[in-house]
Amino acid sequence: MKSITIDISDQVYGTFKELLNKLPKGSFRIIEEDPDFLTVEESETFYSVQDKLNNGDFSDFEDWNNVKDSI
Repeated sequence: MKSITIDISDQVYGTFKELLNKLPKGSFRIIEEDPDFLTVEESETFYSVQDKLNNGDFSDFEDWNNVKDSI
């Protein structure tokens, strides 16, 4: 996937999200920025690891049993 960062006014934000939701499922991911949460880069890393986990790839973890037990 490629990434685009866009600042959009609150007035059209909902309309823009509705437009995106018309695209094929799985063809995009909205990473909403919240200064009190994760940066875009941190979010991308999180989703990358989550995608790997969903595909059965646990290579990012040295001891998968510890991770699995904490979920």
